[in-house]
This record gives sequence, structure tokens and C-alpha cells, in this order.
Amino acid sequence: MKRIRGGNGLGDAIYLRPIVEELLRRGEQVEVCCGYPEVFSGLPVSVKPFDRLNIQVLAHYTLGKRNPATNQWQDICTSAGIDVPLRFDWKVKNQALVDGLRAKADGRPLVLVSGGRAPMARTDGFGKELLPNLEAFDAVLAALSDCFMVKVGKADQVYPLKADVDLNGSTSVSDLLDLGASCDAIVGQCSFVIPLAEVFDKPLLCVWAAEGMSPARHYYISSITPQKVLSKSSSKFVMDDWPQQKIREIARAFRQF
Repeated sequence: MKRIRGGNGLGDAIYLRPIVEELLRRGEQVEVCCGYPEVFSGLPVSVKPFDRLNIQVLAHYTLGKRNPATNQWQDICTSAGIDVPLRFDWKVKNQALVDGLRAKADGRPLVLVSGGRAPMARTDGFGKELLPNLEAFDAVLAALSDCFMVKVGKADQVYPLKADVDLNGSTSVSDLLDLGASCDAIVGQCSFVIPLAEVFDKPLLCVWAAEGMSPARHYYISSITPQKVLSKSSSKFVMDDWPQQKIREIARAFRQF
């Protein structure tokens, strides 16, 4: 039996599933220590509460944070000793949710939106520099105004984002994966939306906070850069200190999905 864990967040759980699937392909029995058991639905694994004890396979990116030559997924694979693509198949479980949103979209592209939330769900203010400013988000969403926006996530909003449907706090993890697998694109801040988009090869546009990348910040924060965290060519970004015109131009180019 291999006991495996990643980090303790939803995004960490999404990153973990491709590693778990590879262990299963190798004939291993797997016990996953994770607080999001729905992510592993359909897999013949045992899921236990998140734990750091007696772990045989650690699939985390922290050991590679100081290496500028790798991205986050590569660091996870190196940590786990497994090299696999960042993807997994997902069978939609709440088809009514997806079909209902598609009906409301009336032919418009369905875009998931998540942002304006405390980074890493921290309540002590650590990492607050990673929260991009509202003006940059508004510029991106304005450039995608012909899309049907669905707000997802569960954290309290520091500031509101415009959306056609607000599902913040009202979906299960399984629902979120259904939407990630079924949407046309995703827009968000640095968060779980990055692995959610990348495992399903969905176009992603991240709004990044320039303040968090300052070398004067804690190294854990300043190392959270687009170049480090984004792992696929389908993932794009804008910085919140760029001119509004540049942000809108990049968002309009992104709209070609």
C-alpha cells in the first residue's frame, strides 16, 4: 500500500489525481491522504483525511520553488518520482447542471470565473499581495463580454466580479470538476483554477498581482510567478499593473478560443 499526499488545497488534490492514476497503472494499491475525496471518484483507491505522517509518495511542488528552470507540475512530478502528463479524464456526474447553464448561455461560450478572494484562503493576511486589483479583472471581463460568465469557488469575496450566474459557495467539488471539464474557458486569479483548467486542457487566462512578485516579499510569495506556476501553453496571463489597453488586447486575443 502506497500512502500519498500533495498539499492540502483543492488545487493540490487536482494535481494529485494524475499521479495516483499512474501508481494504479503500475499495479500499486494506493491510500490517498486528501481532504477532497470527490476528486478521486471512480478510482479504486482508499481516501483518508489529509495527513503528513507515514507518507511514501509526496507529490508537492515546495521543494522546487527555488528552481527557476522548472514549472510547478514538473516540480510535483519530481517530488513524486513520477513523470506523467497533467491531465485526467472525468465523467460528468451532474449533467443537469451543465445542460442548464448551456441553455442559459444560449450559444455563447461558457466561461468559468473565479477571483477577488483571499489568496490560499488565508485568514491571517499571509499572501495578500497575490490578490490582483479589481480594475485588471474588470478589463479582462469587459473584453469577454460576449461570453456567458459563471462565477465559481467557495471563498468569501474581497471584491465582487461580474458574472451572468453566481455559483460561488453553491457547488460541490464534483460539480466544479463537471464544469471544468465542460466549459469553454476559465478566467481567474492564481488559485485552484490553474490545475482545474490545465488537467482538462481548457484555455485559461490568469490575472496576476504584480505586487506579490516583488523580490522584497517572502520568497514563498515572490516565487509564485506565471512562469513558475503555469504549466501549459493553453494558459495565459496578464499583470494587474499593465496598462488597461494592453490587458484588453491580450484578453481579446485570448477570446479566440
